[in-house]
Amino acid sequence: MKVVIIDDEYWTRDSIRRLAEWGRLGIDQIEEAEDGLSGLSIIGDIHPDIVITDMKMRGMDGTQLLQKLSEDYPFIRKIVISGYDDFSYTKQAILSKVDEYILKPINPKELNRALDKAVRELRIARGLHTVQPLDKEVLKIMTGYKQAIIRNFQELQIGEVRSKFRELGIILRAQEPVKPGVNNSLYKLFMLLLEEHAFQMSDDSSCVIPAQAGELLVTDDTPIEQWIDVLSESYISVMEELIHRRKNKSRFDIEEIREYIDRSFTEPITLESISTQFFVSKEHLSRTFKQKFGSTVMDYIITQRIEKAKKLLQDPLISIKYAAEMVGYSDLTYFHRMFKKITGMTPGQTRPDNQN
Repeated sequence: MKVVIIDDEYWTRDSIRRLAEWGRLGIDQIEEAEDGLSGLSIIGDIHPDIVITDMKMRGMDGTQLLQKLSEDYPFIRKIVISGYDDFSYTKQAILSKVDEYILKPINPKELNRALDKAVRELRIARGLHTVQPLDKEVLKIMTGYKQAIIRNFQELQIGEVRSKFRELGIILRAQEPVKPGVNNSLYKLFMLLLEEHAFQMSDDSSCVIPAQAGELLVTDDTPIEQWIDVLSESYISVMEELIHRRKNKSRFDIEEIREYIDRSFTEPITLESISTQFFVSKEHLSRTFKQKFGSTVMDYIITQRIEKAKKLLQDPLISIKYAAEMVGYSDLTYFHRMFKKITGMTPGQTRPDNQN
């Protein structure tokens, strides 16, 4: 097995190297990186099994790195090392993104316990075989279904979510036998997505994922119908809880909606999807939001995205394309247009080396 350690402090990387019981765990390759971008480069080269990362780093920080790993490398197990000062916000930011988090200074027992868990789950997921990536065509289909399911989930469309999971099950059954470890990795990926978006959409962060979802151990022998059904019912259970909470609220809370936008502006949210989620008409939402914050809902979302992009572009190692994707824009031309509209400058003109 292979591990990449990403931390901008040499002594932390050195401590992890010295304290981990690599031989016992069957880990025979350990690579290091000082920041998220160089870590991603190594990950792309060696395809590690486990990534251990700090959260506070120059350039691409841990939150951005974890988001990229979740999207591009769903098979990798992720362990976070966090300092005491940033632990509270780190825990919130990565709640649904990682397998384990450990506080600094590093305790050898905690480190090896986290590695034990990651290795054990990797072996279970793979059926003690080497995981192979999905075929490109299947991966493309899977990405499309993932995006559709999350969009339907955000809009609280129960029937659509159930239908998409049913279709996904049919497609996977047509691919049988699937490669070792794929079933478990896909199940884990969709569960992480559910936890992340349930967390974003719940005003008090207490939306409960059904116990059966966490207790199900998916192996190569688990029938596809079984784990797809558990996923479908888990998503629907959370959606029903969200719908119940919002329908039974005594009054319309515009501040809660603003906080939701602040958590979710990198997602493909719209005025219509927000009004559907909070059971308020688009007209009433628009009018109330403008009165309270002096901006339309969509102008507020666009401004949040562009402000975040401006901060990302202060790092010369982050490309304009990657900054656009990080704030929710897949169309680079549209991103340039919105950026110029909000800032009066092109993305390139805000770079540090272009400022006097």
